[in-house]
Amino acid sequence: MEKKKKFVFLAHWVESWNWLLWWIPDLHRNADHRWRWIWLYPVYLFMSFVYLVGRKAYDIVDSFRFNGVEGETYLVRNFGWHFFLAGKGIISLDRIKERILTAVMAAQENGASVIGLGALVKDATVTRGGDWIRKQLGSSLKIPLVHGDTLTAATVVKQAELLLAGLNTASPIFLTGATSKVGRAVALVLAQKGIRVKMFTHSQARFAKITAEAGVFGGNLERVDDLQAGNDCRLWIIGKITPAGKDLLGSIPFGARVINFAVPNPLSPKDLETRPDIYLAEGGLLAYDPDTTSLTFTMRLKPGITYACHAALIVHTQMGWAQDELGPVDIGRMPIVWQAASEMGFSLPLLPGIKITEKAISIPRRALELAGVAGA
Repeated sequence: MEKKKKFVFLAHWVESWNWLLWWIPDLHRNADHRWRWIWLYPVYLFMSFVYLVGRKAYDIVDSFRFNGVEGETYLVRNFGWHFFLAGKGIISLDRIKERILTAVMAAQENGASVIGLGALVKDATVTRGGDWIRKQLGSSLKIPLVHGDTLTAATVVKQAELLLAGLNTASPIFLTGATSKVGRAVALVLAQKGIRVKMFTHSQARFAKITAEAGVFGGNLERVDDLQAGNDCRLWIIGKITPAGKDLLGSIPFGARVINFAVPNPLSPKDLETRPDIYLAEGGLLAYDPDTTSLTFTMRLKPGITYACHAALIVHTQMGWAQDELGPVDIGRMPIVWQAASEMGFSLPLLPGIKITEKAISIPRRALELAGVAGA
């Protein structure tokens, strides 16, 4: 008898106000409405402290179906600022990691056939992209773990190709976070496609390793350690939270297009108000038909949009892949994962001002209708 397919997405609470998502569904669709509830700031700040010291390891915040497959969302009872202070040794990182292990084993006991890791749960300083979880649990963990970075990298590459086509330019791409899991994969694939990439990194050793991996395409990669080296780049891909704000904006040339896959985004809406000439696309997001799911706890995303790592988990489950997806991105699997995601109805979100054709990208009709695109 075939085992029932069920996935669990394991992430964490982000900002303190996210606690309101328990009670106010509107905030999932309209995160900017949180300012209407600022008077509850003492309450949700207090609750973020309660979650820090409490005994409970995780919350099950949603049970739903997606294209006929059962799914659940677990959130470790830690907010983003907990991870930040744990990284500085102020809060116990070991306790956060224990909660992650508890949630993973609970997901398996509750019937999950695949577990996906989101946000800081898979951060290199916490679980080394999930490798630490596998090593800690050993044979007691009998189901695959998926970090989702393969589909995230493929999504960034697809967006880069689309934006470059719209720019109609041969200028190189400027890439920060260039030696991270996603950054490395993006650089290698773009280089293979004959696209020049300026990799912003201070590590000559990491750059040399990636260049060697690129082989005959290594000539398309250039190491830079100064943001001003991107003055001639019309497309920037940012995958690192620092530099951020004005330090980053001051180096991005006028009229550039930017793809971000860093979490959190180093360019806030307030930052971008000062540079209306910049077009920003979120590289870690994919579109889907919201009519195919009963998902409600969308973590501040409008229905019809989800994180690429979340989509990767769904794809992994529906395809019945039994292997882990941990460690460095296997660039050879990127087209396989992208094709599977496309066949399941995932696609790039609509990019304002960018001409979309059926040949360039497949957009679910329902997503077009929700976006209010004429003639959808």
